[in-house]
Amino acid sequence: MSDGPQSLIPALPPAPEPTAPAPSKRKALIAGAIVGVLILVTGITIYAFLQGGNAEAQPLALSFTQGQSQTYEIHQTMDADISSDVLGSQPISMDITQVVGWEVVSVTDGGTATIEVTVSDMSGTLNGTELPDTPVPPIEIVVAPDGRIVSAGGLALGGAGQTQGFGFPGMGQLTPLLPDEGETVAVGDSWEKSFSQEFPFGEGTIEFTATSTYERDETVNGREAAVIVTEMTVPMEFTLSFADLLEALGPEAAGATGADLPLFDDAQIASEGEGTITQTSFVDLEAKELLETESSGTFGIVMSFTGIPGLEVAGPAEVAFDGAFTQEMALR
Repeated sequence: MSDGPQSLIPALPPAPEPTAPAPSKRKALIAGAIVGVLILVTGITIYAFLQGGNAEAQPLALSFTQGQSQTYEIHQTMDADISSDVLGSQPISMDITQVVGWEVVSVTDGGTATIEVTVSDMSGTLNGTELPDTPVPPIEIVVAPDGRIVSAGGLALGGAGQTQGFGFPGMGQLTPLLPDEGETVAVGDSWEKSFSQEFPFGEGTIEFTATSTYERDETVNGREAAVIVTEMTVPMEFTLSFADLLEALGPEAAGATGADLPLFDDAQIASEGEGTITQTSFVDLEAKELLETESSGTFGIVMSFTGIPGLEVAGPAEVAFDGAFTQEMALR
């Protein structure tokens, strides 16, 4: 949807001396730990071929072919705050544009696709500071025929690069959540979908509940498209283990944060909250291809940190992460 710009975010501090840190140093330490977590725990932006509909009732499903490739331009914005009694309040303002390419690596007999995602030509700002265009390693995502993002490149919360280190679970669900296999729909029909996204780095779940409507047909750049509107809620309650996360990420994590991350092997972050998303997708009826998607939403997450070096004196730190975001994707 992009990892290098994290160098603009302050690096995590080194492990403290055994004595309790001064209040000002403690605040800096907490802030660094929070930013480190947000770098690692973020949302990923993805895309897929969609099977469109027409005025007659018919099945809607994602369609993939091994070796298929496509390129999209993504524009993301976010205005949010992180706050706590110890840290105070810090704003986050993000505006990023990037080019995303993908290639279908494999397709199962049931139609579920594994897609390699690459990011290039990234530009934008974070809190008013221009972000450099730094290469991002490719990731793999798994997408079911009904649009569910089953796995987001091994990171259920997304890749740090795809939102420059900031995001929340659900931002990566850019494909509409479509009817169950074989169910036919026509213009005006609605359907519901609920599922859990894989969370391999601790305990808990990330849940999606959505209502989608085949709203109308519309011409987009000379191509007849179905317009699908999806309203989603993403309640979440999970505990992230840094040890599990670091084992999966390996040395790339240290490169992303500039920190000595093994110091956080015993750290855990318990998160609870919810996001809401409104999504409009434009799907080519003949080519069964996603032409555009527009999403906007709000989120509120409370994170409790334990096992962070230097925070033992202060006790568990509770941090709120609240804000709003937009995402736009268009076929190039």
